[in-house]
Amino acid sequence: MTFKNWLYDFVGIESSVKSVFLAASDETPEQHTLKVTPEIQRVNPIELERAYIFDPISFNSVNKIGQAIMSAGYEIRANDPDVKKYFVNFFSNIGNVGEDITFDEILDSIFRYQLIYGNAYVELVFNRADDKIVDLTLIDPKRMDYAKDSTEKIVLDKFGKPVGYTLSVPWGTDIKGKGDKIPKEYEGKISTGSDKIFLLPKRICHFKLYTYGDRFYGLGLIEPAYKSIVYKMNIEQANSNAISTRGNPPVAAAVGDERHEPTPQDIKSTLDILTKLSSSRFLAHQYWIKPYVLESKQSEGIDNSLTYLRLNQTASLGLPEAFATGAGEKTNRATLNNQQAFLEFTLNDIVKRTLETIRKYILQRICFYNGIKEVPEIHWGDIGAEEITDKSSRLNSYVKNGVLKPEEIHDYVINSEGLKGIESPKTHEQLINKPVT
Repeated sequence: MTFKNWLYDFVGIESSVKSVFLAASDETPEQHTLKVTPEIQRVNPIELERAYIFDPISFNSVNKIGQAIMSAGYEIRANDPDVKKYFVNFFSNIGNVGEDITFDEILDSIFRYQLIYGNAYVELVFNRADDKIVDLTLIDPKRMDYAKDSTEKIVLDKFGKPVGYTLSVPWGTDIKGKGDKIPKEYEGKISTGSDKIFLLPKRICHFKLYTYGDRFYGLGLIEPAYKSIVYKMNIEQANSNAISTRGNPPVAAAVGDERHEPTPQDIKSTLDILTKLSSSRFLAHQYWIKPYVLESKQSEGIDNSLTYLRLNQTASLGLPEAFATGAGEKTNRATLNNQQAFLEFTLNDIVKRTLETIRKYILQRICFYNGIKEVPEIHWGDIGAEEITDKSSRLNSYVKNGVLKPEEIHDYVINSEGLKGIESPKTHEQLINKPVT
């Protein structure tokens, strides 16, 4: 048994916590595979954020997914009630040390950031002695990246893990005393410049929604449809301009004929007359001046193009088009029910991935540094995209057919419908044996 193992056993840290911090021990097998920085050109996070802000379908879809996930609620569970109490208090006091934020806001932002950027970052805030975690705070994903060398390659250790992260700061910001010191063996490799600070991996929890290649970066829901979103917005803008033009078409005039050669003064005076049309219903001009309207015709392919691009976008977002656009009246109900089922698979998958990251890189680290013996779990509530009336009819049929008893589904209904303060139904024996008060 190594000294580290003996130390962890002595303080009572459970094996799941211990395993995370034994990566550098002699028990770790030597890794021979090599990881490389992905070379594919990704969409700039600023552009993804712009698509979320200015495109109604992206904005509505990301918000609806985030709201559906957060509305299910969550519960911290642990075998030891003292451990549960500790983490309930820890999460309740988030924001007292660093950023003004609650744990619910952090969770909500983690989900939304992953949907928009594909990545989310949370800093584990340590005390001054740098040996105990005292707070959590969000980091803007646009400002975070792995520590890289001068050729923009991610700097990795011998196990193929990133050596750390860099946080970009505005130009002119005083970064003296900020961040961590770069490890000696990587001092000549990592390039930070004057606008970045280096951060060790222990301070950062990196959430990645959907990964690819060597799994360095996450992929969100907007990026696969980014080009379709840009094309759609450009077509919509051009179409709006065309509609505005057709509603208020420009007026031109032909000046002169075979007997009247127009002079520059004739053309200028005609233009002055036409300019007054916007505020006057009457127009007088020489007979050789012929005003006419410049008409513009709508392209017949605009509607088909927009339909195709919106379909691409909703496919990437994973939402039924009726939910993403709000145009549910044209959707077949049976088809929509099937889409709702697949939507629930997507939402549960996102929650599962996120909770696994929270447990491994936040909860386990808090237990290790703060001396907690058990790693708790965050249990997420029921995520249902199904309509309340459909769910009610289905559950009611189960009870009528004797598949379930009312008391068996009571807690599920209370939690899924967000009802509080309602007592469980009493059985016949409980009612008979009820003490007289």
